[in-house]
Amino acid sequence: MTVPSPLPTPSRGAPPARWVVRAGDRVREQALARQLDIHPAVARVLVARQWQDDAALREFLDPRLAALRDPFELADMDRAVARTLRAVATGEKIAIFGDYDVDGICSTAVMLLTLRHLGAAPAHFIPHRLLDGYGMNTTRVEELAASGVQLLVTVDTGITAVTEIARARALGMDVVVTDHHLPEAGLPDAHAVVNPNRPDAPYAGARLCGAGVAFKFAHALLKAAGRPPEEARAFLRDLLDLVALATVADIVPLIGENRVLVTHGLRQLAATRRPGLRAMLAENKLLDAEVTPGHVAFVLAPRLNAAGRTEHAGIALELLLTDCGNRAVALAQELSALNRQRRDEEASIVDDAIARAEAQIAAGLADVLVVAGPDYHLGVVGIVAARVAERFHRPAIVMRLETDRAKGSARSIPGFDVHAALGACADHLLTFGGHAAAAGVQVAASALDDFRRAINAHARTLFAVAEPAPELHVDAVLDGADITWEFYRDLQRLQPFGEENPAPLFLLEGARCPVPPRLVGNNHLKLTLRADGESFPAIGFGLGHLLPLCESPGHAVDVLFRPSENTWQGRTSLQLEVKDLRPAREG
Repeated sequence: MTVPSPLPTPSRGAPPARWVVRAGDRVREQALARQLDIHPAVARVLVARQWQDDAALREFLDPRLAALRDPFELADMDRAVARTLRAVATGEKIAIFGDYDVDGICSTAVMLLTLRHLGAAPAHFIPHRLLDGYGMNTTRVEELAASGVQLLVTVDTGITAVTEIARARALGMDVVVTDHHLPEAGLPDAHAVVNPNRPDAPYAGARLCGAGVAFKFAHALLKAAGRPPEEARAFLRDLLDLVALATVADIVPLIGENRVLVTHGLRQLAATRRPGLRAMLAENKLLDAEVTPGHVAFVLAPRLNAAGRTEHAGIALELLLTDCGNRAVALAQELSALNRQRRDEEASIVDDAIARAEAQIAAGLADVLVVAGPDYHLGVVGIVAARVAERFHRPAIVMRLETDRAKGSARSIPGFDVHAALGACADHLLTFGGHAAAAGVQVAASALDDFRRAINAHARTLFAVAEPAPELHVDAVLDGADITWEFYRDLQRLQPFGEENPAPLFLLEGARCPVPPRLVGNNHLKLTLRADGESFPAIGFGLGHLLPLCESPGHAVDVLFRPSENTWQGRTSLQLEVKDLRPAREG
């Protein structure tokens, strides 16, 4: 199964991408190749990414669970653990308050499983995207208090719920917040706030997702509860499949502790014993296969997310927790059907949003694209915003327009902090929250035009200094002779690839197409590339519009690519996954 690598390919609607070749150092490359016993072209990548500390590099290449930091380094962890273990010991009613995306679902599952392992029987609540909206809300807090909950533990949410947590405390509940999102103005008045992004006590260098924070909490709980080390290690290792799913899906940096968690978590996922995950893997022909970040990002996560987008995230949570094989198969099939429904809804909204964005560009409001439609489904506006941002390489905000307000999601581009931009326009907003790359937003319908002008004015002051244009960063220029199975195998030592550790991108200059290229599937470019006496099969996903550049065997092209494996009819070959190509430079 070939899955496109996570980096979006240039589209017909995007401005031309700049190719930026990273600087190299031949002496350092040769030294690293000898020291680490790796292919020289892979050493070239490490030098291009400015690895200077040899000890840190060895740790990067060999991510071990023993490298994970003590969870009690997180601020308030001691208070969170003490209060939770007291509730477990005295039989208090505990409830977990989660979120409806993959990170929130997996965080909820991690915390439920941990508390059950410790002997508790916690309740849980995940909001309905359409009925409850994002995050905590006072009505649901009051319902939990009325049901007798004495300790409320949040996962992947709560850091901005100042009003809701104050209400919980007024109703007699203690609240332990575990979250990773950025606080807006001060911390909530909770019993404990465990968040690596606390401005007063940052957990330096570890941008964990919500499930990563929940895993740290689980580790601390087992440690403080005095569970035997072998039992604790086995239980925590068993949670890593959930943590890996969330970490990749939430697009946090795959470096440091996240790299360790995902490396071991993907192995755990491939061998998972959870009936629901096994059913979902089987449904997508991934059972007993090596599971990659690409499989998580493009195959598994969309199906888990589809529940919260079109129905209720409880379906996905049940899949993660069920012990019944037959129920697991039914849930996996239901999630696949919901994902197909989500794709259909998304496609029609994308077309409409792009048309609205083009009209705004024509009207001179092109710096931040703010589009709203009355028929937009709230479950897919975030995905649509990402498509619009990718298409035009501009920050995009896509909202559902209701009678009195518009609400939706923002997605950004590198170098533009959309959360800060929303903060600069807060006078025009009802609510907002998120981080630099993505955010949720609500604005009064009557203020929508003013907000659109204000955020464009804010962006113009930034873009006047540096006009945004997509950039493709090239890790190394290769010859055809460099592209071998040995090179590819050594390159896999840099896995898992993802945010801040992208799959390396290479440049092959002066390649020719000895066989006529053709279009396959949904506008994919299928071709053969020949350079330096070597020939390689190649595929350009979504790059059918580049076909004319390759049709003449007499014309050479420069190609940006990533090497990948392709298995077809039982045969595995090394192929080039083309990300962009241009007529070869003269000379």
